[in-house]
Amino acid sequence: MKFNEQKTGEEYILKYLRDKLGYEYIPTEKFKELREFEHEFVVVPLLLEAVKRINDIDDAKAQEVVREVQKVEGNEDFLNVLRDGVQVKDSDTGRMRTYAVVDYSNIKNNQFAVTSQMYFEGTTENIIPDIVVLLNGIPVVDIEAKGPDVNYEEAIGQIKRYERNAPKLYFPNCFSVATDGFTTVYGATYAPKAYFFEWKDEEQEGELEQTLSALCAPDQLLDIVKNFLVYEYDDDSKEKIKKI
Repeated sequence: MKFNEQKTGEEYILKYLRDKLGYEYIPTEKFKELREFEHEFVVVPLLLEAVKRINDIDDAKAQEVVREVQKVEGNEDFLNVLRDGVQVKDSDTGRMRTYAVVDYSNIKNNQFAVTSQMYFEGTTENIIPDIVVLLNGIPVVDIEAKGPDVNYEEAIGQIKRYERNAPKLYFPNCFSVATDGFTTVYGATYAPKAYFFEWKDEEQEGELEQTLSALCAPDQLLDIVKNFLVYEYDDDSKEKIKKI
């Protein structure tokens, strides 16, 4: 599907995520009301409710858990939180207890939401990602849609610039998607352009749709976050590279 204009691409993806994959759409203006500050990368009200629901705890304890989550810096560390939760001391026993932020055993315990044009205050640039996918109030996927005269490679470049200039938003990011409506690619956080790939599945019709279904369908997304993200040492760059 070739987009006729930039807005068309965003609207089509939002509609697909909402109508086909069952996401809750949070309009831009409503989403603004959920954040106290524009540099907040975790949507506190959404995470708070999810933590209470998943761990069956009261509001006070859930707030402690959320505060611990907000302290996490770095993509690999945040991936560990998404998988293993955070530890908070039990005031009664004095022992540390682990609290989950994602429920992998009961998919219905999680909230899968999406918003668009999320304004975020970066360190060297304020950014507005096209579409952000939220798992329990945590931004785990960035989708950049271009067209008709800007191809998907420009979208990858924009993602790379966002990662550099607004790093906090990408602490919890798991992967990003870049599309111009004709070609759609995906790559893990901080992955070089060479590590962005097209998803191939002959059972699906359109490349954009099959990529969204394969990566963002709720069950698929949980499986990817839990099992299919890895950091590997790269001999050429002498650094760890995240792969999906």
